[in-house]
Amino acid sequence: MKNSVNVPTKPVEFDVYQKSAEPIMEAKATAYAILPAAITAIILIKAKWDGLVAICDSGNTKGPGATANRNKYLPTYRNAILSILNLYLVDNDNVTAADKLAFNIHTPSGSKTSIPAPTSTVHGIVSYMEPLAQYFDFVDTVSGKKGKPAGVAFVELRYVVSTVPPASVDDCPLSIFVCRSNIKALFVSSEVGKKAYYFGRYINRNGKVGPWCAMFSATII
Repeated sequence: MKNSVNVPTKPVEFDVYQKSAEPIMEAKATAYAILPAAITAIILIKAKWDGLVAICDSGNTKGPGATANRNKYLPTYRNAILSILNLYLVDNDNVTAADKLAFNIHTPSGSKTSIPAPTSTVHGIVSYMEPLAQYFDFVDTVSGKKGKPAGVAFVELRYVVSTVPPASVDDCPLSIFVCRSNIKALFVSSEVGKKAYYFGRYINRNGKVGPWCAMFSATII
């Protein structure tokens, strides 16, 4: 039975959470079999977040603009943490009870109906609605229609920002979980002109995954 995890969505609560959760990921990456590329990415993302928080907390620099910049970056960091949690930690038997508390990992009670793993995958469509953001729609490769198959909870996108395509999904350390309330990836100004290269797959309500789709990409503007 798949465990669940809860990561705060409010900036102040999230900051308290990440100060405990991210250092554990770094310190126990080997013990918990987290890929080095994922740790490298989360360290850089955390450094940027901590800098934005410091600006918000400083009497000389805090203000509406600083707060807006911090809040805009929150989904990027939160999705990176969720990626590591879901890929390596949520159902990892090696994670200690104390670390599960720090990560907000919960073991469900009662029984759930088993849902088979998805057999189809997605065709990704990227659109632009604002600078430094890419929005997603998906067409199912079997039905040819928009909309997830029965039992599917969300689409997982693994991606990398680069000037050259990755060799495989294993070279994509970043991740975003796309559902109705979260349908875009955010970028920073230094990434303009580069491409985001994506691989996507379905994950159902029991945590079972479907096959990865063919890689697709879009230029960051």
